[in-house]
Amino acid sequence: MKKRIAIVGMGPAGISVLRAMSQYDAYQACQIVIYNNTQTFGTGMPYQKDSDLLLINQTADTMSIDPNNKLDFVNWVKEHKDSNQGPKSFLPRTWYGEYLKSKLDEAIEKMHPEIIYEDARAIRVQEDGRYQVETDQTSQSFDILHLCIGHLAYQDPYNLRGHNNYIHHPYPVQEKLTTFPEGSHIGIIGTGLTSIDLMRFLRNQPKHYDLSFISRSGGFSLYREPETDLTLRYLTLENLEKNRKNGFVPLEKMIEWFRLECQEHGVEFDRLVERFGTGTTPQLREQLETQTDLDIVQTIIGKMDPYIADYMTALKVSDRRLFYSEYESLFHHLRAPMPKQSAERLIEGVDNQEIFVYAGIQSIEPLEDGFTIQLANKSVTIDYLINATGHEMSLSEPERQLPLIAQLVDEYILEAEYNGGAQVIWPSAEAVSQKYGILNNFYVHGQLVQGIQYGNSAHLLMQQATKVVALDYFKNF
Repeated sequence: MKKRIAIVGMGPAGISVLRAMSQYDAYQACQIVIYNNTQTFGTGMPYQKDSDLLLINQTADTMSIDPNNKLDFVNWVKEHKDSNQGPKSFLPRTWYGEYLKSKLDEAIEKMHPEIIYEDARAIRVQEDGRYQVETDQTSQSFDILHLCIGHLAYQDPYNLRGHNNYIHHPYPVQEKLTTFPEGSHIGIIGTGLTSIDLMRFLRNQPKHYDLSFISRSGGFSLYREPETDLTLRYLTLENLEKNRKNGFVPLEKMIEWFRLECQEHGVEFDRLVERFGTGTTPQLREQLETQTDLDIVQTIIGKMDPYIADYMTALKVSDRRLFYSEYESLFHHLRAPMPKQSAERLIEGVDNQEIFVYAGIQSIEPLEDGFTIQLANKSVTIDYLINATGHEMSLSEPERQLPLIAQLVDEYILEAEYNGGAQVIWPSAEAVSQKYGILNNFYVHGQLVQGIQYGNSAHLLMQQATKVVALDYFKNF
């Protein structure tokens, strides 16, 4: 009997899974069923059709879906967009969505899966160990399941959802952010990379707006310096494996390696943190105007990316908690910088008093036609608020999650990982269930493994999907 395989979600992870399967003859003999709604089919939420002003926050040479060709996306752009943008360019998200869709079309032509253009509403474990996938209209059972749903639910930290002047989820921006009246004062909650996307879009509209960023810290990501040429000496997978004791490496040892790596390449790390560690607009301005060693630090962290999950799984629970409480915010700040042109637009707007940055947010009071933002030492009135606080990574409160995730957590099929996402064994990424134990052949991808595959960029999740399919192939065929 043919094996039946479900791929739930067809964004970057789902496409990577199907393309990886297409490399093995055994999968071509299986019955494969894909689940995804029509809006984000083949692109996922971040790369759906939208404004070209929204940029990928990774350079083009890191975004190839082909593990054997680093420049596959770059070459696709040259061929299909009449563009000579180089490998280190930051390209439009919607271009990447088109690229993904073209690669999906190739895989579909080869694999001939059944496509159900609906979102899965429930997944259940059957008595025979197979998995039942239910939509509003269908119900089917499978031997192997890949959960690739993409992004988790959007946060609503100030409970504003439903207010007429509040944009809870800003994408697609062409649909949701083009109807503000001329002269409106628009506030963006958050200062992460999503908020920078929104600024770029709003600043390019024909209408004039006053624009404010509102957050607790008032700090932004740094901008991404050009990558430097270096080789890691201490932060290597070989060093990690050599220093494991009972399977673990102390966080203190990893921090020592990081500092030695900086020292090896001439970086005064503490001085660098003092100058740029909070990402205030003066610090961003200084980065734009002076020579720094941030390129070296960003390169060191970037070269760790393929092994982030290995480092995380080598930490004891106590050390992982220490990392998140003491070091994660700085590590993320240095690891997730914005494109340089975005930083320049931000500083230009601040200097021209067209963009304002408010820190110390304490509460938001809804008004009939706007909001009062209570800060530490004053209040500000805003006409419209756009939520850019990101996704709800915790599964500990399933009622705040997407319906499918809520069902899986509520029925003890997925377990919440301490620092976000679901518990899985690594590197196979099979789900760990309080009720069923390790769920054989139930593979979890994307943001749902954020707790282990920290900083789960499209590039990392695509690489991981390819590894998972390879492990599945050697286990099941």
